[in-house]
Amino acid sequence: MGGGRDKRRKQQKKLGKVSESKTTGARKTERKSERNAEKNHRRLERGLIEDDIDAILNAMTIEDARRAEVEVERDVVKPCARGHASLTSTTTQRPNEMILYGGERVAPGSEKCEVFGDLHRYDVEKDRWTRVTNAKMPHPRSGHQALCHGNYLYVFMGEFTSPNQERFLHHRDAWRFDLETNIWEQLPTKGGPSARSGHRIATWGKKAIMFGGFYDNGRDVKYYNDVWEFDLEKCEWKCRCVGGEGALGPSPRSACHVGVHGDEFVLYGGYCKNVDDDEKDDERSERGTTFSDAWSLNLKTWKWEKLKRQGLAPSARAGSSSAMHALKKRLVLFGGVVDHEVKNGDVIVSEFFTDTYNLNMEAKKWFPVTLYGDDKTKTHKAGSLEEAERVAAGEVVNENFNIRSEQVRAAVKIQAHFRGYQVRKAYKLYKVGGVVSELLYSPGSGEAAPKTLPRPRGRINAAISIKANSMYLFGGVIELGDVEVSLDDVWKLDLGARPKWTCISPLSEECQNALTGGGAESESDDDEDGSESD
Repeated sequence: MGGGRDKRRKQQKKLGKVSESKTTGARKTERKSERNAEKNHRRLERGLIEDDIDAILNAMTIEDARRAEVEVERDVVKPCARGHASLTSTTTQRPNEMILYGGERVAPGSEKCEVFGDLHRYDVEKDRWTRVTNAKMPHPRSGHQALCHGNYLYVFMGEFTSPNQERFLHHRDAWRFDLETNIWEQLPTKGGPSARSGHRIATWGKKAIMFGGFYDNGRDVKYYNDVWEFDLEKCEWKCRCVGGEGALGPSPRSACHVGVHGDEFVLYGGYCKNVDDDEKDDERSERGTTFSDAWSLNLKTWKWEKLKRQGLAPSARAGSSSAMHALKKRLVLFGGVVDHEVKNGDVIVSEFFTDTYNLNMEAKKWFPVTLYGDDKTKTHKAGSLEEAERVAAGEVVNENFNIRSEQVRAAVKIQAHFRGYQVRKAYKLYKVGGVVSELLYSPGSGEAAPKTLPRPRGRINAAISIKANSMYLFGGVIELGDVEVSLDDVWKLDLGARPKWTCISPLSEECQNALTGGGAESESDDDEDGSESD
């Protein structure tokens, strides 16, 4: 017994010697890699490898390794301006906390793209930010998806853009962040979906359901409509719907809006870009499609069903943001943009939306969120629905109704004469929108959101999340001509009986200067930090 023990010790020593030799070789390789990364880092600082994504990420890995295992900076200034970030409500521990992660921006005064990998914990009650960095953390990214389950924040895929915006890298990885220890952990990806960004994820019990996304490396563009299920506890992927062209269900797309109600996965809208290569002109033309269709996926049978368009749905738009309001079983959508061609298509004018819509997940019916002001900003009411009908018919004269704007009168007349589908038909026939869409779901009241009410500036790709009965919004992007300006303001929308926006943190001076320098008018007190009316 003793001899065998000694024999094992000799064998361990022998193995140890071989292992040491291998370790020495590995250390040499590691040191060589470190030297190359250091060289790349110095070149990056001099701006010599702006299109070499691998070199950039290697340099970032070395820089991260220099940090302590976990660095927590409390009461820091709010994160810098960005779009395509994620804002996620925590489900345990701190009831007033949200997590902001990732995102990107074009640096003011330059055309250089910055992609972020920092994580900020935000106390919504105290308006305090805490920045967390680690020695081991995911590479910077935007266009990813994040969700909270139990004691973890999960982050899925996304993309990295080179500073000169010439090259793109789509991630295939998945990570989770421990909300207790502030430590990142990379999750297995075996058998999982391909690299992508612009995908969408919703939580279904202890599972996460992922749909779509896109991949674009500058040469090839591919959009997806596959469906994947991720077990949040076992960390395992399963493909539930292969997708592809001709598959029964929504066509390939990215940037759609999704939510889960019961055993039903609901999808709305999205975007797809078609690329045509002209061999004669050696040019690459792009044509975008913005969707406004809605679908329902049965999570038991994994079968798709197309939904009818009901209620007053938002107009087709790209870049809008959405979040699930579990308390009221609604999907809330904000913002977006639509491009209008003028002068025979020679000029494109972009219209950025600042309106908000609800999708009732049970009735599958859309309705706009009507904003209300304080007592000082209330408009007079036109009375009951019966009174509105009599006013519209000319039977009585209502002073308050007669002095209101043309849009208000149009809304009340539509309410008085039409019902259900006919309201939507009239809405299109008379080409009324914006404030009228708010009025149509307030029968006979004639009460719209006054233009002086604070509300966020119209934008795309904002980070939004819902906690309790309030929706929080951070940042986003607006275009001023050919100039892209990222925003850093923070807003809260009360989703109670009388919805109202409140500005928690206005635009920073840097953003204000970028907007002013880009040709926009300076914000006035009435606009409350760049607010707009419909």
